[in-house]
Amino acid sequence: MLIVGKAHKYIHSKIEIRQDQMKGFQHPQYVITINDITLNDYLNQNTQSRSFDLLVPPIGLFDNRDQQKVLALLSFTNVALPILVCSDDMDFSCTVVTTYVEEAKDYIIWKTFGYGVDMSKPIHVPPLAFEKSQYREFVEAFKGFIHRDSL
Repeated sequence: MLIVGKAHKYIHSKIEIRQDQMKGFQHPQYVITINDITLNDYLNQNTQSRSFDLLVPPIGLFDNRDQQKVLALLSFTNVALPILVCSDDMDFSCTVVTTYVEEAKDYIIWKTFGYGVDMSKPIHVPPLAFEKSQYREFVEAFKGFIHRDSL
């Protein structure tokens, strides 16, 4: 279903985060799913690349300040939120995929995507819209995984 707002069309989407087996990894990883496909596959399909395969959500980052930044940003809108990082480095020094999170009347929108915490290099994929209640569930689950992983 498309949602139209201020001259933009958004894909009405379902979002979840969980642990699951991912190709390229020996052990289960945290994975964000959009409409029942991984965020990695969503990005790969829309960019016709495989460059997002070994990226994971920023949970268990090596730098506690970076982890606290992600934890804080999850609670806000109108911010650039890091959503995937390089699984080898687990910090913001290598590959970071970020989305600009915007709040609309009934939806939370991942409006634009880019590389780096500053989104300096755009990733051209369609924006996504999530029902506010479902997005809040996603955020709480994401925060729970961060807290659990930091113990």
